[in-house]
Amino acid sequence: MSSTSRQWLVVAASGVLSALMVGLPSQAEPRRAEPVLEYASATCGAAGDREVEFILTDAHGDPAQRSTLADIEIRVGAGSSPWQEADFAGTLRTGTALPAPGEGSLVGSAYVPGDAGHVAVKAVVERADGEQFVLNGSTDLSVCEPLEPEQLAELEQPGRVWGPYGGKRTIPTHASPSGGQTTHPSVVKVPGGWNGYTYWMAHTPYPGSNSAWEDPNIAASNDGVNWVVPAGLSNPIEDQPGLPGPYNSDTDLQMGPGNTMYVFWRTVIPDLAQERIKYSTSTDGVNWSAPAEAVRSSMSVRRPLSPAFLYENGRWVMWAVDIVRSPNRIIYYVGGATPAKANWTTTPVYANLGAMQSGKEPWHLSIVKDGSAYIGLLNDTVLGSTGRDGDLLFITGSTPLSFTNAQMSVVPRTKPGQHDHLYRATMYADTEFGKPGYRVWYSARIALNPDVWNVQQTFLHGAEVHGSP
Repeated sequence: MSSTSRQWLVVAASGVLSALMVGLPSQAEPRRAEPVLEYASATCGAAGDREVEFILTDAHGDPAQRSTLADIEIRVGAGSSPWQEADFAGTLRTGTALPAPGEGSLVGSAYVPGDAGHVAVKAVVERADGEQFVLNGSTDLSVCEPLEPEQLAELEQPGRVWGPYGGKRTIPTHASPSGGQTTHPSVVKVPGGWNGYTYWMAHTPYPGSNSAWEDPNIAASNDGVNWVVPAGLSNPIEDQPGLPGPYNSDTDLQMGPGNTMYVFWRTVIPDLAQERIKYSTSTDGVNWSAPAEAVRSSMSVRRPLSPAFLYENGRWVMWAVDIVRSPNRIIYYVGGATPAKANWTTTPVYANLGAMQSGKEPWHLSIVKDGSAYIGLLNDTVLGSTGRDGDLLFITGSTPLSFTNAQMSVVPRTKPGQHDHLYRATMYADTEFGKPGYRVWYSARIALNPDVWNVQQTFLHGAEVHGSP
């Protein structure tokens, strides 16, 4: 791991540059009566992201004039980028009182993409008498590359698919504020591109675990890192009011026949005690058909969570996690040439996933076909809970009804300041640095009040592709 040299940048409340110090802070001294925002360091992570640390100190010695951090924001990339709400780990949080002189500082770290280039932070500090100071700090960063497989070898376990936790990605959403907090990613890569983009993603915004925003959104990218809403597209594809009324969740994106893209999602209707799997189609990624139904079920009979679709051999098939009673089980449906409701078998069958981790049951699922193998990522949960202490298990099978799973998470559950519960993920077989593995985007949350959700990107190495899970 590497660390940038320490730089300090202080801007007075008027916005005029007060001091720029590289190396020893004694080279220039800010006015002692004003708070100081300091950029401390940036450290490369194994996944290629950077942890950037900032320090905020107040030199005002009057206890009656204690200062409070009224606002903190971060901007990543070009200087014209819009300000984004910061997601700092540590004590550098809005509403926190600044320690008195000699009693310490507020310290926070934020994860940014490895190719961020430029990071700027804006903080608003307010005295007890109402006086405000606007502080700005920024730095230029070199590119942070993910570790190569050989560098990770000493951390891997033989016979396992394994990788480091991911680098956080900012996904644009229709939610307010727009961008950032989302979940249930499903990514399709189209070699050669499709309507101007190589990567397409379906996801559901979920700021603060508010189901009113949990509606299917579409985003696109040409590198899998930087995501945009294609020009002309208006998200969401379908809007539901959220609890206690109907709500959406669990997107799955697939390419179907006729160069047509399909987005699937789950709709829960509490008043009718019904669950529905819906879909919409598009030939350009911008204009999407009116929602149609694929599967409808009574909540007392079957509750298909996190559907995973494939189009193979001229027909659609679907896996889902049946949560009608614990322990949850995987069900498998067979459909027809279109996903229309009339074309699905009325009674699904159960798929065998092998032994789960002790005290755990299936929760969310994604499956792709690579050659003749079915591979996927299974998100588990504590028995009887709704996504608690979730891990991601690699699963593989030679048939759609029989899988083996790793019984160990492919990425660490905890990433400081970013996540302590893993959630739905999406992947495909790929290579990195000439080594085979799996490209992964996973959703995760950190249990705060309210919860904070994010999407991370990583690459899994370890066992040979389609080998032991």
